[in-house]
Amino acid sequence: MLKLENVTGGYTKNNPILKGIDLTVEENEVVAIVGQNGAGKSTLAKAIMNMLPSLSGNIYFNDELLNGISTQRIVKRGLNFFMQGGRIFPHLTVKENMDFAGMVLSKVELCNRKEEVKTYFDLFQNTKNGRLNIEASYLSGGEQHQLALAMALMRKPKFLILDEPSAGLSPANIEKLFSTLEKIKDIGISILIIEQNVKLATQFSNNVIYLSQGAVKEQNANFDEIEESYFNKID
Repeated sequence: MLKLENVTGGYTKNNPILKGIDLTVEENEVVAIVGQNGAGKSTLAKAIMNMLPSLSGNIYFNDELLNGISTQRIVKRGLNFFMQGGRIFPHLTVKENMDFAGMVLSKVELCNRKEEVKTYFDLFQNTKNGRLNIEASYLSGGEQHQLALAMALMRKPKFLILDEPSAGLSPANIEKLFSTLEKIKDIGISILIIEQNVKLATQFSNNVIYLSQGAVKEQNANFDEIEESYFNKID
């Protein structure tokens, strides 16, 4: 479904962060990208979404070459990006955030998808119990992450890229978040997840790829291998 061939890129031509990445994610598959800070994980996500000023190699989505296609058009093709921190509009209500996310769809699409949209709303605790009409800035950090995921789903994705979805969350909120992500898997959406919590990543994913200094160092890695070889006994 997603295929990268020899992808090199960064923020300047003379200093590439990604160094010849080859990567494949199949339909209905969950692939995790792990690695230490500065390994190029978030840069890889931005490369897929054509958000880097310097980029070479080939990126395919459903056999279509994405090179040169704008980020907006990539989103309309069904590939969506959850940016680190969970980007929302804090001074809009929860419902207004969801409505804004749905603006990429036509009125006909929204009408035809009423039950599907209701399912997305119902996945998230912060859309229940009268909380649809509160300002998003009053949500907790965990609820804001949930809302950002709901907004991503409103764009009708076939594929989700999640950049550090658990970053900054309490253990309880991380548990709630991954419970929601399991439901998203059940819908049949393919996922590429970038995650610092290696144990969670290995439990959640079909395949774990270790990235180091902008290059793929290991595929199909398990937690013990990564812990022993690269992370020096992460708890």
